[in-house]
Amino acid sequence: MVRLPKYSISVPGTSANLGPGFDLMGMALEIRNEFSFSFSSEIKSFVSTQRNGDVLPFSDKDDLVQASYLSYFQKFAPNLDPPYYECKMDLNLPLKGGLGSSASAIVAGLVLAREVHKRILPNSQKPNESEFLQFLAEYEGHPDNTLPAYLGGFVFAYSIHGEPIRYFRKKFPGSVAVFVITPEFFVSTEESRKTLPKQYIASDMIFNLSRIGAWMHFLDKRKFGDLLIGLQDKMHTPYRISENSPLYPLTKILQNDRLGFCLSGSGPSLLVFMERKNVKSKLPTLESDIANCLNAENIKYKLTRVKADHLGVVVKIK
Repeated sequence: MVRLPKYSISVPGTSANLGPGFDLMGMALEIRNEFSFSFSSEIKSFVSTQRNGDVLPFSDKDDLVQASYLSYFQKFAPNLDPPYYECKMDLNLPLKGGLGSSASAIVAGLVLAREVHKRILPNSQKPNESEFLQFLAEYEGHPDNTLPAYLGGFVFAYSIHGEPIRYFRKKFPGSVAVFVITPEFFVSTEESRKTLPKQYIASDMIFNLSRIGAWMHFLDKRKFGDLLIGLQDKMHTPYRISENSPLYPLTKILQNDRLGFCLSGSGPSLLVFMERKNVKSKLPTLESDIANCLNAENIKYKLTRVKADHLGVVVKIK
């Protein structure tokens, strides 16, 4: 057996959809899950724990690192028996919080598998970058989380009906401050999707297309007013934050305060955007408004300022 080194793989969190870009747009955030892998002939099965030694907050069958790792070899090296590993995870992204915890695990597993493939079979045919990105996008079913996690930055990506993945990547402007509100309740992406209509009226689709255009204009011109328009959405946010949602009163306040916001993925986390020059004056009001709304619903939460991540996945070999 080829002696394999230790790998440390760091994957940023992500926020998908970003308002109107349902299944198309996402951005990476500087909140990272860390995965450390070691190999030896004495390891006879896959072993995964948290870095502090605690058991993982999910079952083996829900271990997406292992599942994606194995899927890579099934696709690109079906005659190779994937070597077992021991994995220690430092999980900083909330599970089912809408911040890309699943995507981080998928990216870590696939990137590890590619590194192992290179070491064990250096002369065999490997997937090129386009093929790897295609598989990465298809694995989760849509690329708005996995590609930003892998590439970093703001990513617009699509692959419809099996066509080759197409994407472009932009740097999110540093003139805008980003905050994450993470309520402490879980939302299943699968269940959340069931709230969406099977068909949309043309005017709502045109509305969202216009807002994606505003997003692109914001990324080029960096005017905050364009971002406020670009974050508007009629295709998923109104269904996932209905008038019965505990988050609905908060969204009304954010609109009145002229703060940009969007549901992160399927939620429940929200991203809040404000001009960096106004943080000192507006942050106290934001903190007070969040406390008043969510405390009234007896919902615990975290408010965190984050930066956009422009590195994507980082691999270190020891």
